[in-house]
Amino acid sequence: MSSTPFGEQLKREREMRGVSLEEISVATRIAPRFLEALENEQWEQLPGGVFNRGFIRSVARYLGLDEDSLVAEYALQTKGRPDPGVVADPPDEPQRKWARISVLVVLAILILVGGWAAIHYLGPKIAARLHKHSGDPAYSAPARASSGTHTTTASDPADAKIAAVSSPAAGQSSPASGGPH
Repeated sequence: MSSTPFGEQLKREREMRGVSLEEISVATRIAPRFLEALENEQWEQLPGGVFNRGFIRSVARYLGLDEDSLVAEYALQTKGRPDPGVVADPPDEPQRKWARISVLVVLAILILVGGWAAIHYLGPKIAARLHKHSGDPAYSAPARASSGTHTTTASDPADAKIAAVSSPAAGQSSPASGGPH
């Protein structure tokens, strides 16, 4: 490690090789303003953290210098200084977590209540409509009184026919109809 400041050493190595900042910028895809900030030790103009170390490694590789030793010198030079470009994310506030959980619980309850209400209130209507439009006698069970007599509450004449055909008395025929006895 040399006693020369980091930025001066980097600039001197670049100038000794006859390389301009623009050439390094094109080759490494690092903006010239960041390269100038490295050479002038203007750490506040750099993005900070791993970006700075990545810039130094790229420049060292391009100039043919030892990357690890240059990064170590940079670390010694900036030791104890906060990286202004690196800002830690603030921790999630417990209130926000509870607010999100509360919203999800309320939505789940609303969905459950809505589903229950739809089944409870619309279920019989849907069943009645299916029963009404069903032409299959197996699906239309007539209402029977406990005395064994057949009662039909259908308002639709087609339902009345279905109920009459599917009733137990339908198998028995009156003598007037000429059916089996």
